[in-house]
Amino acid sequence: MSARLLHEAVKRGDLAELGRLLQADRGLANARSETDFRGPFPLHVAAEAGQTAAAQLLLEHGADVGLRCTENWAIALGWAAFFGRPDIVQALLAAGSDPSHRNRHGLTPLGCALGGVEGRWQRFSNASPADWQRAADLIRARGGTE
Repeated sequence: MSARLLHEAVKRGDLAELGRLLQADRGLANARSETDFRGPFPLHVAAEAGQTAAAQLLLEHGADVGLRCTENWAIALGWAAFFGRPDIVQALLAAGSDPSHRNRHGLTPLGCALGGVEGRWQRFSNASPADWQRAADLIRARGGTE
């Protein structure tokens, strides 16, 4: 139940609730979703929802940047790149996320960001082409490959 509440707080960007839940149980920072068939962790949820402050708070509470969702084996950086969230890309890279991790489909975070630049992911996100380009530039600057 607490993992569900945490994921909901992340999605809403409710930092007060998120902080309260993490204070009660730091392990929730790495709790897989109990209801989302894609098997995301809280950082994945923050990336999809564009909740940068929530991602930062999760990182401060020990969220692991290397955890992979069950659907695509993607790390949160891959989700941030796919959904065109450059501020979260930057936070995850600063926290040591692997800029060249390949998901189940062989896509790296850079490949995901470039797909957004090409307009392939617009139906999944409210990001702009400039957001995806900035994400790609950040990943490239950290040595990310396609």
